[in-house]
Amino acid sequence: MNIMVPLASARNIERFCQAGASELYFGFEHPEWNRYFGGFAELNRMSSFGSQANLPYAEVAETIKRIHEAKAAAFVTLNSPAYSERQLAFLKVIAQELEDMGADGLIVGSIEMCALLQKYCSLPLTASTMCAVYNTEILSFYRSLGIKRMILPRDLRWDDLCAIVTACPGIEFECFILRNGCRFSDANCLSFHSRKFGAVCCYIKKLPAQYHSSAQTDLEPETKREIYGNHFLYDRAFHASACGLCQVDAFREMGICSLKIVGRADNTDEVVQDIALLRRLIDSEGTCRNLVRNECLYGLNCYYPQP
Repeated sequence: MNIMVPLASARNIERFCQAGASELYFGFEHPEWNRYFGGFAELNRMSSFGSQANLPYAEVAETIKRIHEAKAAAFVTLNSPAYSERQLAFLKVIAQELEDMGADGLIVGSIEMCALLQKYCSLPLTASTMCAVYNTEILSFYRSLGIKRMILPRDLRWDDLCAIVTACPGIEFECFILRNGCRFSDANCLSFHSRKFGAVCCYIKKLPAQYHSSAQTDLEPETKREIYGNHFLYDRAFHASACGLCQVDAFREMGICSLKIVGRADNTDEVVQDIALLRRLIDSEGTCRNLVRNECLYGLNCYYPQP
């Protein structure tokens, strides 16, 4: 299995690949995009993070070259959930340029983008979580638009994930494995992701926690502590330390193409540690999973919880 890793700076290419990554994905900043469409038009889902999560477009060609020299594949994100007709025309040219630069694939997030690139670009297309591939019917639809790989939603139940993969041989599947869990559905979250303003989920985290009970009398102090403790662990642990390592062997048996570590704006040293850990588990079939991370907190940070 491949390890797909986010790249926010070209200086991390060699470190990530030496740790065990074989696929790198990145977004980019384009000066003309902001000039034409303004600062609140998303080129990708982390456009507003600027250079913290995106490469300058002028460096993309050299970055792809260096990724290939490191024996890895380069994927570029064009995964906003929606683009205007003018934006699609702009991105058609960009996609053709990325193809000329030697990119290995594009990660897309809308029906319109899939339809456009199927006509004007021969690069393999990956359906991002913004495409909401929650069942085989949705998968078949995107397959008809030329999609070669599906990133299955991070909130997909384990049994549904297995059913989709089993029912659709011939499609490459990419699954989340570490970092940046979210309690919501990516595909149904249209809030603006931003360093300054955050998103809906960021605001919810800042609100004071409250509980509501149908009991006639107030709850016991121990019960209150359990409620607030559960909320704190799920709210903080799941986003910061989401993990699916216990399913590595199962993913291998299902023939999953790639396991995805997320966090384009995360600490580089921590990402390197996660890559190395995941590579050891992939290369060591049958290793005991329940001791691999200290952050496995009551299953509340599990990407693939089961009853």
